[in-house]
Amino acid sequence: MPAQDEVLISKRTWQMMQCGNEELFNNGLLSDAKVTANGETWRVHKSIICSRSEFFRKTFMGPSGESLTNEITIEGQSSMAVKHILRYLYTGEKVNSGYEFVDVREAVDLFVAATYFGIEQVKDDGISAVEESFERLARMAYDSCNEGPYLWDADVGDVFYAVRLAYASGSNHEALRGPLEEFLASKNFLLTKDDRFMREVENIPRFACALVKLMGSPHHERAMSICSKTTPKCRECKLVKANLTETALFACPWDDSYDEERVLVGTCDECLENQESMTSTESVSSTESSESKA
Repeated sequence: MPAQDEVLISKRTWQMMQCGNEELFNNGLLSDAKVTANGETWRVHKSIICSRSEFFRKTFMGPSGESLTNEITIEGQSSMAVKHILRYLYTGEKVNSGYEFVDVREAVDLFVAATYFGIEQVKDDGISAVEESFERLARMAYDSCNEGPYLWDADVGDVFYAVRLAYASGSNHEALRGPLEEFLASKNFLLTKDDRFMREVENIPRFACALVKLMGSPHHERAMSICSKTTPKCRECKLVKANLTETALFACPWDDSYDEERVLVGTCDECLENQESMTSTESVSSTESSESKA
């Protein structure tokens, strides 16, 4: 049999195993154990998860109570992250393949869970998901000098959720620091001007020290490349213009490329002149009206 045919058969066999294992994970057919996290329970197969995870092997094959009850409750981990971990053990697929981590917190939870279970491949997938979610947040965030907040409260909460995990004393989540620092530097440290940010920093002195070092390092300049695409657009006429006044940087909500590019938004000279002309006309009309009444 030619080597190429062997590769095709091997690939087809692997795909069949993946599909079969995912079906077993989804329906729990012939399962012999249960895993619970945050009130959500999965019926699992010890032959699969114990053969691919030292954590579960020690849990279900050791002298602990779980080996007798065949049930384990995972404490301190999100149910979504545990579900991703279990699916990976069944299928071997990259966790962020075909799945978009919209929230920073969800991506961080995946990395934390992978660390807890000791699964290196998923830890790598988790860090990739964290980087992507921070990059997305950096593109959507905008300068607080424009109308509206720089970041929504929920986003600020997610950022500091990651900060607390990354910079806590004795933390084993130091890998989160890189994406965090890239995010802060990519927005030119505008977040540090936010009152909410300053209140949080006071409680995390290790992060405050790291931030001071970061602001004075060449790392800051390198990080500016995260959102390298910029398009100047007028907020009045919605057209691309090079001459903008009172610009602010954010993802433009009326633009089809909302999640793809960084947009400089301001008022172009033409629209500014029209505004001044209208203001002047209204002022003159108001004066004439007052005089006529007098």
